Amino acid sequence: MADKIQVAVRVRPVLFQKKDVEIHWSWSEGVVFQCEPGTPKRIGNPYLFDQVFGTETQNYQIFTKLVQPLIDSAMNGFNVTVLAYGQTASGKTYTMMGSQKELGIVQLAVDRIFSLIEQYPERAFLLRCSYIEIYNETISDLLSSNPQKLKVQELAEGHVVVHNLIETNVNTPDAVLKLMQQGNKQRKVGGTSMNERSSRSHTIFRIIVESLPRDEADRSDAAVIVSHINLVDLAGSEKASQTNATGDRFREGCAINTSLSALSLVIKQLSEGEGFVNFRDSKLTHILRASLGGNARTAIICNVTPTVLDETSSTLKFACSAKAVQNQPQVNEVLSDQVC
Repeated sequence: MADKIQVAVRVRPVLFQKKDVEIHWSWSEGVVFQCEPGTPKRIGNPYLFDQVFGTETQNYQIFTKLVQPLIDSAMNGFNVTVLAYGQTASGKTYTMMGSQKELGIVQLAVDRIFSLIEQYPERAFLLRCSYIEIYNETISDLLSSNPQKLKVQELAEGHVVVHNLIETNVNTPDAVLKLMQQGNKQRKVGGTSMNERSSRSHTIFRIIVESLPRDEADRSDAAVIVSHINLVDLAGSEKASQTNATGDRFREGCAINTSLSALSLVIKQLSEGEGFVNFRDSKLTHILRASLGGNARTAIICNVTPTVLDETSSTLKFACSAKAVQNQPQVNEVLSDQVC
């Protein structure tokens, strides 16, 4: 069953209004277009997307319209990935992780999962969580008290595993969120001139959901439905000339940009139907291989800033390529004695 990647654009509010701030982009329902600063005059062709969320949109609205249908399908055995993409300081982490005042996509997804479990009393569920960080092209485990460099391996076409990754059983929303908070304390962040708490790494918070009929729970040949839910917060693309980065911040920025360039290339190759796709060029695309043209239902939230011209244009072009990618999701069902 072919299923296009769903692509939405979220426009970040202009937080600090100054006299010299120019608004380069306008938007309406499903459309983003460049405009002449200070006028409504459009420049060039509009960009069309599944959803365009304006500056007043709350996280729960994005979740309800874009993410909730995917989470619901995960309970029926489909793999799901939700990915936040965009320039540094465009609102990706806020979208995924929220704030003290507003829940993010991750928390809303967790609440939805447990709400759905209550609606299936005839099924027994097992949930496990893991938390991956990709920093300077090195994979580590954010749930480990002593994170080590982890290896990624492709066992079969499109099936990729990270060896020695901790997977923790959970049975309440609070248990899931405590794991996420535990991992966030170890995530690499650093200050730049554009963002005082800039994410210096990509993260993948993964929830594995297994279920089977309660009356078959003791049978070794029972059919178990298994789904992987990947909630991905990418580090943002950045220019050293804008961030004034030096030393470690500069090297981190180079690694981030290289990784995001590899992601853009993979998306471009998939959208154009090329036979060979460079999934192995970065750890990020290798781990997310199934989510990009493979066995998953995927949504990408592209975060943009209306006062920024070039980087927003780049993000919108990425988004246009992504919406042409066809995934091949299928229900994942295995025998209970094959579940690991």
